[in-house]
Amino acid sequence: MRLRPSAAAALVAAVAVALVAPVAEAAASGVLIDETFGAQTTPANFGFPAGAAVTGGVLNVTKGMSDHTTSVKTFDAGIVEQRTLDLTFDWKTAIAGSAMKTGIELRDGRGNLVFSIAATAAELRYGLTGPVSDSTAAPDSLNPTWTRIAFDRTKWYTVTLHLDFTLQTVQYTITTRETVARVMASGTASVTGGNLAKLVACDYFGTGVQSIDNFRLTVPANPANGRLKARTMYAFGDSIVYGAKYPRGFVEFTVERERMTLTKHARNGATIGPAGASGGQILTQVRGAASRSPDYVVFDGGTNDAEVIHDDNRYGIGAMAGGFDPAGFDGSTYAGSLEIAIATMRTRWPAARIVYVAVHKLGSRDWNTQLALRAVTLRICAKWGVTVADVFNDTSLDTRIGGNRVAYTFNNLVNGYPGTDGTGTHPNIAGITTFYAPVLTAAILGPPSGH
Repeated sequence: MRLRPSAAAALVAAVAVALVAPVAEAAASGVLIDETFGAQTTPANFGFPAGAAVTGGVLNVTKGMSDHTTSVKTFDAGIVEQRTLDLTFDWKTAIAGSAMKTGIELRDGRGNLVFSIAATAAELRYGLTGPVSDSTAAPDSLNPTWTRIAFDRTKWYTVTLHLDFTLQTVQYTITTRETVARVMASGTASVTGGNLAKLVACDYFGTGVQSIDNFRLTVPANPANGRLKARTMYAFGDSIVYGAKYPRGFVEFTVERERMTLTKHARNGATIGPAGASGGQILTQVRGAASRSPDYVVFDGGTNDAEVIHDDNRYGIGAMAGGFDPAGFDGSTYAGSLEIAIATMRTRWPAARIVYVAVHKLGSRDWNTQLALRAVTLRICAKWGVTVADVFNDTSLDTRIGGNRVAYTFNNLVNGYPGTDGTGTHPNIAGITTFYAPVLTAAILGPPSGH
């Protein structure tokens, strides 16, 4: 299985063009709508009966509409019946007055809210809860419950949603659509919506055309559909698991989507091998965890080892031992330390599924060292029956490529969220949702490796 990024996660148009799958390939992976509005749509104007026009490569809505009015696009039955969906679109407002407000709402067939985004001239607003509405009108009494953010109305914004109607949750991210993108909001929320039935253009008050572009709706390759709810996970590793400066890393995004319970022991700077680095050894994290068995043990390792081995030559990569006797593991090497860590996990939690996350191709580490560490790690995982969530091989995330590095990694937080244009090591929210969370979910749902 090779996962490809969605258009929304690519934060720059050039990156999106390079990374999004061709339509013929994408159809097999569950693409329901992939509309760039480069030409008139069928049905016309994306199915909006009024106040909409495809022009200049975008869809404009709420054009010429009056106060408290709506225009509704209904989705077909094939979309309504889906239990898990990924949706991304770009959105912009031309509203000019702070007392005016227009927006769009996603609702189910009974009028329950799924997600909404709107704006005045001074505030970006989004909502996930609010009154039930049949969408025939948009009076103040039927407005969603808004969260309000100061914003720049001259910019485009990208909305990325993971919709799970079995669990009735939405994982959302709103970012600016620019080279150095800024996350405006991100989280996971419970919603009352039970399916995706309508896209509603709302003129709440005043006048203000909204523009929509790059509307892409897909069925995830590996939807859990509630199967992982209430399962437990222990997570060990380095800053890629921890999240670096943002403590909501890819394991948090995964368990939030699936309503699992997470206990995270990862530390920034940790290694598999005996580096004496600031984060200590991952083995120490394992030994310090509770004895009660989780359903899943997830860990990574090798990123800081690659730096220590290549730059400082503190220890060697070593080789896989011939058997399973701990006396034969060389703890002074990476390979021996990895076997000790896995053996400890197996002894402490024999019923748990152990999943190793092979991180993406790193532009921030020596390439040959990465390959050598990967080779011995995969051999050891196969020996011990450890499942591999292979971001390295099963995605196109390669931060040796400048566009990937800029769009999908961060060094610092901006307004409390990961930024962009990182060194290539730490995935930001786009990197997590596009690559890491889907691959981890697929590994957890797949058959266990033999041992």
